[in-house]
Amino acid sequence: MPVPSPTVACREPGSFLWMRASALPSLKFCVLASLCLGLQTADGAKTKQLLRHKVQSGLAADRDAQVWMQCAVEGDPISQEGTVRFGWDSSWVQSDLLAGATCSSVSFAGQDPKPFVRKVCECLARPEGEEHPDSREELGVFWERCAEEGGSCACDSGRVRFGEGTRWVTADRIASDAPTPCTIASFGEDPAKSSLKECWCSKASAKSQQQAKVAIVMLSRHPPDLKTWLRYHVGFLGVEHVFIKAEDSPDMQDTVRQMGPAVQKKVSLWTSESEAHSSLLGISSGVDTRPTDDYTTLQDRQVAAMAKAKAACEEMGIDWLIHIDDDELLYTPQHRSIGELLAAVPRQFDQAYMPNVEAVYQSAKVKSCFAETQQVNLNRFTFESYANGKAAVRVASTEARPAGPHMWRNSWNGDLNSLHLDKGAFGSPVMVVHYESCPYNRWKDKFWELGRTSPDKVSQIPFPFYRESIQKMQRCRQWGDNTSSNHHLLSLLGCSEGSLLELWGKWKTPANPHLESKDLMPIHLPWDDILKD
Repeated sequence: MPVPSPTVACREPGSFLWMRASALPSLKFCVLASLCLGLQTADGAKTKQLLRHKVQSGLAADRDAQVWMQCAVEGDPISQEGTVRFGWDSSWVQSDLLAGATCSSVSFAGQDPKPFVRKVCECLARPEGEEHPDSREELGVFWERCAEEGGSCACDSGRVRFGEGTRWVTADRIASDAPTPCTIASFGEDPAKSSLKECWCSKASAKSQQQAKVAIVMLSRHPPDLKTWLRYHVGFLGVEHVFIKAEDSPDMQDTVRQMGPAVQKKVSLWTSESEAHSSLLGISSGVDTRPTDDYTTLQDRQVAAMAKAKAACEEMGIDWLIHIDDDELLYTPQHRSIGELLAAVPRQFDQAYMPNVEAVYQSAKVKSCFAETQQVNLNRFTFESYANGKAAVRVASTEARPAGPHMWRNSWNGDLNSLHLDKGAFGSPVMVVHYESCPYNRWKDKFWELGRTSPDKVSQIPFPFYRESIQKMQRCRQWGDNTSSNHHLLSLLGCSEGSLLELWGKWKTPANPHLESKDLMPIHLPWDDILKD
């Protein structure tokens, strides 16, 4: 008979070991208790009889035991939908929550069971056999597992997704009696390399497909491709209105006017000279009032634009507001409209967090960054810029205040009741694709100007790509730009056109040594239709 672990203390004969069900199932509890009794009881026969009794009764009790497993620490999103408790030690409050709800008192009706102590969330373990359900809901749409990789998927709707975890591609097929082969060849690509994949079939909607009114606010200076950006968000994704705080961009008004009246009426421009909410009519040209140290003051200007846009949304009857930049696109892998997705967010949530991913370009020759990008990097630990996503805020939340460009908080800087969409059944149904520093000429201009940032502040920038780019431009600035006639000197300094292209490609293309194929996911958008006049 094995000896009990030395960390388990046996009490006097006849007593039981009291252990939390979350630590050991009841069967293990009974065995350990009996072993302790056996070690301290001279009558071995009685011990064996007691052991058999405890094991038999434990089998029945084990079926009804509640097993709690930690699924988040305070402040983080909960990883599993279902019954969740929040607290520490013997002090807990309990509620039924969605995956992605925040592990904080705001998700438990404001109750704090253990003040001044860092708490955790524990999820009630699912019964055996139900850990991986064959039916899932994704913000209003039901999906059912129909095949493992190599099998065949019978799907009446004709809409099948193929992948694993958070990485999927989707095929829309004409509904027929012929099943869809669940293979890479059938979908044309591998969304999750080196993983066993599966197929899921889209079923009827869980609720009526309502459409929320969604607005975007951004601060923009010399946007890389504003026409494409607007056509995509307004024409394809269904964004109701766009607020643009324009800085040093006198041509922006003409760009928007070229889009036609259907787009014009959905765009409001603000300038640095006049903060008045205006349509395109009568806009003033404005002046560039940006401070010299642009990097460290950018967020303050973004926050001011977010607050003003929220006030405008309240007057216009907009339901949700999202802050993104002019080099970012909202991407819905299932090509659902952004209004349909956010309309399905339960009403108790005032904020929906969306993860960001980074575009990976095929080469430094890329010109149309949005339309030419075919894959994104999902591994936030290898991003070249920020990795904490962006958030959509419910405009009706009177307490919501911008807390930087990535999130909103309440008036006393506390958490809003928030849903983290990346904890959804198939990963996030909407994400922010960051086309950072693209194309090459935009990167060169951007970091030439950021080269004015002081060395002390450069050292505090958390992104190696940013630091190296700024320091390179500061070095090149000392010897003039790369049109200088002294090409040999520029080449030695790494400031020639070829050297700068090589530096850009080292970070932004598959030549980046930190990128791994398992971290890349294909993206698909119907650009021919989106850009059609």
